[in-house]
Amino acid sequence: MSTVQSTSGTSRTSESPGLVLGLRIISVALTLGLLVQAWLGSAGFFEAETGLTTAHEMLGNVFFLAAAGQLVLSFLAWQKGVGSRALAVVSAVLVAAVVAQLGLGYVGRENASAMAWHLPNGVLLMGLCTLSLALVWNRLGERR
Repeated sequence: MSTVQSTSGTSRTSESPGLVLGLRIISVALTLGLLVQAWLGSAGFFEAETGLTTAHEMLGNVFFLAAAGQLVLSFLAWQKGVGSRALAVVSAVLVAAVVAQLGLGYVGRENASAMAWHLPNGVLLMGLCTLSLALVWNRLGERR
């Protein structure tokens, strides 16, 4: 039984430093951005601050673009051997959950049931962002 790990993941990572850096930046931005989103949405809703609610909506659309960007980068990283399939799958599920969240948010303006689902889906999004962050920073979900 050997405890020596292959350095192939390390050398591959050094071949695509821009891709790795991009994934690291976007994974942190998504995770922190979601915390800001939660604050903006809850403060805007409970304090009846329309400016915060509007910022929550606009940032939600930017969040979708960032999640789509992470999906593209994670797929490229997987194809180049610097990322794992798990990261690409989590990124795809993240994009699907963001699309659902946007739909629930817009429908939730008029429908309390949609708003009720908007909150737990936000919790799911936090879990997915945290998982993608862990995969990216753990040698990009290194294949074993």
